[in-house]
Amino acid sequence: MGLGHKAICVTVLAFLFILLCTISGPASATQIGVEGELPGEAEEKQVISIALTISNIPAAADFISFDTDLVKYDGRAIYNFTGLDLKSNESHFVLPVEDKRDKIVVLLNGQVPEIREVKQCDELTLIKYDPKLTGYAYYRIRLTDEDGNPLGESDTRTFSITVSEIDEFKGKMTRVDDSFFSVYLQDMFDKGLVTEANEIADHLLEEEGSSFIWGYVLGGIALLAVGFVLGIRFGGSEEEEE
Repeated sequence: MGLGHKAICVTVLAFLFILLCTISGPASATQIGVEGELPGEAEEKQVISIALTISNIPAAADFISFDTDLVKYDGRAIYNFTGLDLKSNESHFVLPVEDKRDKIVVLLNGQVPEIREVKQCDELTLIKYDPKLTGYAYYRIRLTDEDGNPLGESDTRTFSITVSEIDEFKGKMTRVDDSFFSVYLQDMFDKGLVTEANEIADHLLEEEGSSFIWGYVLGGIALLAVGFVLGIRFGGSEEEEE
């Protein structure tokens, strides 16, 4: 009797396992194929064109939501669903899933966003960079039911934005021995005085080692002061405009 009971228990457990796999399998088995290059680091305004194929769509899926941080460029649609005669220029788009559709193919076209903003204040040019350089998404795809409940995990491909000017300036700061100038120049750069900060950094790096001529130091401080005052002036005029 003991062996018989064990056999029955094993059979029941096996049946429950198969049933569980049958129920949960379709949602977890959804596949997203990518045709095209998706680099981990991308430059501003870099053009991205890929084809996404979503297959093994579970029967419980009623909607597929698409999100991207890429921006529209050159008059091309961000999403182009082949075979559906459907296009969209919205970064967020929700596609209803038709019954018995085995796969969906979408062409994703976009441009890496520009994270710099250039403003002119009299003869002073301010270049501000968005501090956010990571966490951008080529795409985020999620399947949901009719009530918006997610089916399985979303599929996401992320990237970082590289800016050569930022990387080059950071390299200069590692070579400036004087900690005061290093911190102050970085502050200038962050406030938008990119050209001025680079000019002073280049001037300092032309000297050998860390022995600076005091005239150069005082001249650098004067330039910093002028740049700071102009920065305050620009900020005040901007508040007035608002």
